[in-house]
Amino acid sequence: MSDAPEDIEIENATAYPPSIQAGIPKLGQTPKGWTRYFLGDLLRRVVRPAKLRDAEAYQLVTAKRSRGGIVARETLRGDQIKTKTQFYVEGGDFLISNRQVSHGACGIVPESLHCAVVSNEYTAFRTSPKLDLAFLNALSHSVYFQQTCFHSSIGVHVEKLVFRLEDWMGWEFDVPPLDEQRRIVAVLETWDRAIAETEQLIDAKRRRWRLLVGELRQNRWKPVALGKLGRWVGGGTPSKVVNDYWQNGDIPWVSPKDMTEWQVSSSEDTITARAVRESATQLLPAGSVLVVTRSGILRTKVPVAVATRPVSFNQDIKALVMSDVRFGSIIAALIHAEADRLRRATVKTGTTVESIDLDGLKAFQLRVPEGVREVDIAHSVVVGGLQEIDGLEKQLDRLRTQRRGLMQKLLTGGWRLDARFDPVVAVSLLAVRGA
Repeated sequence: MSDAPEDIEIENATAYPPSIQAGIPKLGQTPKGWTRYFLGDLLRRVVRPAKLRDAEAYQLVTAKRSRGGIVARETLRGDQIKTKTQFYVEGGDFLISNRQVSHGACGIVPESLHCAVVSNEYTAFRTSPKLDLAFLNALSHSVYFQQTCFHSSIGVHVEKLVFRLEDWMGWEFDVPPLDEQRRIVAVLETWDRAIAETEQLIDAKRRRWRLLVGELRQNRWKPVALGKLGRWVGGGTPSKVVNDYWQNGDIPWVSPKDMTEWQVSSSEDTITARAVRESATQLLPAGSVLVVTRSGILRTKVPVAVATRPVSFNQDIKALVMSDVRFGSIIAALIHAEADRLRRATVKTGTTVESIDLDGLKAFQLRVPEGVREVDIAHSVVVGGLQEIDGLEKQLDRLRTQRRGLMQKLLTGGWRLDARFDPVVAVSLLAVRGA
């Protein structure tokens, strides 16, 4: 096979979007008991021409990128469909978008979209008796599969690649026996269900958290301008040419890239006490609230975090100095909850780099608790709720990491599943039928 799409420079693979796997597809030794096939021996193209009638309604579908599946688009009458060359798809087809398959636009057509129509920009397949459909769907998530899609494409721009089906059919794949395929699918589906349930739980917890915080804000707390809550200070960057500022430092030096969560205790870069003394940066006490005020990320969100330990910070951040970690955590969580409103009210547009109007930031009003009892309630509901959601999100990250590891091992034969895993297959089938 060709090593790379024609006219495409692939030396810098990081230049591609995350949906692309630009590496060279390479198979190792075929695992014992598995068989190496050409993809064309495993997939059969199906073509079902649709003769559109002007007054008849047709369901259109699309393949989402990054293996997001086959989903419904709009329903149109025949006279409203501009591309008259259309084809029926059926539930159980494996459908690819010829233009977007390099970005992972492929998947199984669900039964709910049986007899939907697609243009000739799509290709539908049925699997041979040697290949389980659900295993093919799992295989489509593998790096090797994605690389074969990319290297079966030509073009001068990654968003305008033309897929060469005949080339793709010539790639080789190592495939286990059907029983092992079904065991692999069952194990991966077990993780898929756990991931889906955790996602649903996180979504429900978030909705409940917003509801409870909203009720407390409206019914019990009074509005206060952020500028009235304490002293706001700016940060700075110690000179990069003074090695003693950066070498063996143990003080976190926070910049916008470190503000990925609403609590911050570490950073990619650290500095020394001398750097704090001799530069524009400042050492904040634990409990202080940091707000990103200059960054391209402000186009979409306003990162906010409470420092859970003393930290320094750069000039793209402003900080509300506070010494009470509990109250600072409440304020950071409340700003986090109001981040969209804060962005709309304070982010300056039309500048080279997005920034927050500092006067607007200080004038921004936030409803906050007053008194020991209200602070205790706020900490329990506001901070405790976010910490619970954080714990679930970490659990979700672990599940996703585990699934990626399982997929890599199982789809390459690194780990083998024998008949002892057949009960997992039975449970998985029951779960699918009950869904």
